[in-house]
Amino acid sequence: CYVAEDLVSGEVVGMVELGILPCPLPINRRPPPPRPYLVNLAVDPEYRRKGLATQLVSKCEEVAVQEWEYGEIFLHVRSKNLKARALYSSMGYICEWREPIWYKLKNGQQRMRRDPRLFLRKVMVLDDLPS
Repeated sequence: CYVAEDLVSGEVVGMVELGILPCPLPINRRPPPPRPYLVNLAVDPEYRRKGLATQLVSKCEEVAVQEWEYGEIFLHVRSKNLKARALYSSMGYICEWREPIWYKLKNGQQRMRRDPRLFLRKVMVLDDLPS
């Protein structure tokens, strides 16, 4: 977990988590290999549009490449979260898979997802790895 703090008050105003999970992307890799997975990026509304989210995501990328020695990172975002999608797109994340809108329930009926997840992945340059 990485946090951003207000420099004056010391209050936590942003956070993100990074872990290693089976990576479902690309879909044809089976079994899915473990890869860095960015989750729960959040920034206090009063502190948005100041670059904190970019800094937090960049920190996760740095850890994934330089400390964990992985060349890719993935995450998911809700399709209706346009601001988050714009952030990730500006940082080089590519949507590789979208959850189906319709899914089957155990009783055989179908249900529609109102806000399916998009699975994004970024391939990073490994040249920055320590020798």
